[in-house]
Amino acid sequence: MKKLKLVMVGNGMAGVRTLEELLKIAPDLYDITVFGAEPHPNYNRILLSPVLAGEQTIEQIILNPLSWYAEHGITLHLGKTVTTIDRIKRRVVAEDGTEAAYDRLLVATGSNPSSCRCPARTWPA
Repeated sequence: MKKLKLVMVGNGMAGVRTLEELLKIAPDLYDITVFGAEPHPNYNRILLSPVLAGEQTIEQIILNPLSWYAEHGITLHLGKTVTTIDRIKRRVVAEDGTEAAYDRLLVATGSNPSSCRCPARTWPA
């Protein structure tokens, strides 16, 4: 059976936790692609202050290292901000032109949607 394509925009704690649960309950259901605006894999944002204060490094607060994404067959696009979500063609496009088609789309950008700068006109009704 062909896997459905799941694209997640955002690479934060809540979105990746959702992926962890999906991988537990249905490990073979999705071919997963993740877009994150930041250059780092998923990290604990709560511990960002100690990193900024020089008390810890970003590597010390990583929750899911690059190897985790690779082990689960997840295509990870770091440092790529999604600028277009085309609901008709079912694809997302990052500002550098990177594209991914989807069957299911999860927008998990949190309260500050830095991973997605999509003007309203790119969201057709």
